[in-house]
Amino acid sequence: MYMIDTNRFMNIVLGLTLAAGAFVFLVTLVLAMFGGKKTSRVMSYLYMLSGIFGVFAVVVVVMGFRGKKSDGRPWHIFLDMKYQPKYTSQGQSRFFADGRSNRLPVQNTIPFDGTDYIADAGYHDGPNPAFLKADARYFFGVANPDMKDKDGVPARPQWKDGKLAGDGFFVNHIPAEAITHAGGWKPLITRGQQQFNVHCAVCHGASGRGGGGELAYGIVGEKGLSVAPSNMVTPEIQAQADGQLFNTITNGVRNMPAYAHQVKTQDRWAIVAYLRVLQYAAGNTK
Repeated sequence: MYMIDTNRFMNIVLGLTLAAGAFVFLVTLVLAMFGGKKTSRVMSYLYMLSGIFGVFAVVVVVMGFRGKKSDGRPWHIFLDMKYQPKYTSQGQSRFFADGRSNRLPVQNTIPFDGTDYIADAGYHDGPNPAFLKADARYFFGVANPDMKDKDGVPARPQWKDGKLAGDGFFVNHIPAEAITHAGGWKPLITRGQQQFNVHCAVCHGASGRGGGGELAYGIVGEKGLSVAPSNMVTPEIQAQADGQLFNTITNGVRNMPAYAHQVKTQDRWAIVAYLRVLQYAAGNTK
C-alpha cells in the first residue's frame, strides 16, 4: 500500500471518472438525436448523470489534478486557524517608530538559547546553562538527589569526629561557583550581610536570634505578628548543611515563606555565608 504513489493513483481515478462521464455524455447525445420517444425514460436518467459528471468535470478543470503545483494561495473552505491577525516575517508595523515588526532583544540582555543572528544582546552558540539551571549544586543546593529515606526525607550529611565527612542530599558547603561569582569570601559575606538585613532581620533580628515577645530580636517576633521566628545561631541550625539552609531560604519551611521570588540565587548563598558568620560570633565555632 505504501509503495503506491497516492497522487498518481488519485489522478487515475479522476481520469477514469472523467472518461466515464464523457462516455455517458456521448451516449446521451446519440440517444437524444436518434432515440425517439421510446427512450424518454432512459434519457431522464442520462441527463441527470450527464449533469453530475459535468459538474465534476468543471470542478476538476478549476481545481486541477492532485499533486499540481501552483504559486497561488491555496483554497481553504474551512479557515480554522490558518489566517490570524499577526505579523509575518519582515512584515511592517505601524506600532513601532522604525516600522519593523521583528524586534531585536532588549539591549544588554542575554538570550537563554542560541540565535541565528548577532543582535544587540550578543550571540550564543547554544543554551545558556545559567538559565537552564543545569548546576543542581549551585541553583538548588542539592548534591545527591537520590539520597532519601523510604519516606522521601532528604538524607542528612555524614559526620565523622565532629566534622562533616560527606554530602548527604544537600551540599555541605557553599559551591565554589558562588564564591567565584562574588569575587571571593569577603565580598560574598558583605553582600550576605546586606541581604540578610533587608530580608531576614525583620524576623530573626540583626543577630539571627529570632525569638518572640520581650525576648525577640526582630520586629515580627516583638510585635507578635506570627509565631516566634527561629533562632538561627543554635547548634541545631549550625549542624544543617549549607545546601539545606539555602533550600530553606528558597522554598521556606513551616511558617517561614519562600524567598526564591525576591532573593536571587547568588544572594541566597551570600545570606548562608553571613549566617555562618553570625553562628561563629554567637560562640558556635565548630
